Amino acid sequence: MLSEERQFILQTAEKVGRRVGRRYWLSCARDKRPPELLWSELTSSGLTAAGVSLAHGQESGLIEAVLVQEGLARAGIPLLQFLTTHLSRTIVLRHGSASQFKTFVEPTCLEGRKISLCLTEAEAGSDTWRIRTFAERRGGGYVLSGQKTFITGARESDFMLVVARTRKYDEVTVKREGISLFVFETGSSGVSFEPLNIELYSPETQYTVDFDELQLGDENLVGMEGRGADYLFDGLNVERILIAACSVGLGDHVLGKAVEYAGQRVVFGKPIGSYQGLQLRMARAKAYLEAARSLVYEASELYDSGKPAAGFANMAKVVGAEAALDAFEAAMQVFGGNAYDIGTDIITLYPVIRLFSTAPVTNELALSHIGRHVLGLPKSY
Repeated sequence: MLSEERQFILQTAEKVGRRVGRRYWLSCARDKRPPELLWSELTSSGLTAAGVSLAHGQESGLIEAVLVQEGLARAGIPLLQFLTTHLSRTIVLRHGSASQFKTFVEPTCLEGRKISLCLTEAEAGSDTWRIRTFAERRGGGYVLSGQKTFITGARESDFMLVVARTRKYDEVTVKREGISLFVFETGSSGVSFEPLNIELYSPETQYTVDFDELQLGDENLVGMEGRGADYLFDGLNVERILIAACSVGLGDHVLGKAVEYAGQRVVFGKPIGSYQGLQLRMARAKAYLEAARSLVYEASELYDSGKPAAGFANMAKVVGAEAALDAFEAAMQVFGGNAYDIGTDIITLYPVIRLFSTAPVTNELALSHIGRHVLGLPKSY
């Protein structure tokens, strides 16, 4: 059960989402413009600071950010830049300097500034050890070159957290070594963007980002050189939990639309929600969503208490993604042919709901983690 304070965060986020509106979100997507009104509302309500204690320069609880992500998604707004921002600033909070907190974290809380995480590369994919983006030690700093892809809102972000090698893959014995993290302003010279032709019915564009001999200083290095993999994979538990929260919220949203329609649509003289074929499908979707929500909250509590959370984070990610997809399928069946009408806003939810079975990590890789690290089975890939 959520405390009254936590229920208030969830309710406030959902109210902000509904006040701004799914219609506004879709209009921004059509016009290819960032949802500035949404960010303004989140900032004025204090929700952009969720999960951060500004007074102490540390985390105040992942559960706070989870509830913001879930609440917005309940209103039909899967705000992925909130996710990338909170994931990135958590890494900086835990492993960066006081100066980096002041420069890169505080503005995300007080001004609604955004951070893009630049991890994925076209060739390496999920094999993070094989990334090729390289930061060469030169003079009193670093020179960063390489390319990242599928980077959410990169051009619209204010800051970037980039995962790069500072020692090449074939130069290290332990492959996780030689990876470092760098944080800097998006507008830095040497950064360019190419939007990808991806349709998620979302105003958050995906980009390929090129770094061409970007000049960085020691002040841009997060933590210790070569230790970035440890920092990153600690932070990726946050990403999985936030994605799961977004999945559950979207599942609530689409199921709510189905329930409302099923109570109004009359066929053979009765509301279609009275027919077992549809009613039981919606009931099962609800049960799965509640199970997923419990996993999300449990994973958050483990993370916040400092206990190992990776197992539950991956469980929440898988079950959340599948529960949201099940709710979507139930809604499709309830709406019938009308589900394919853009105006009903059902089919428009499919791309992002389905995305969470593939990204930011595939369900198969999340399950393989559970198999190996929770069940103790041999590595499956």
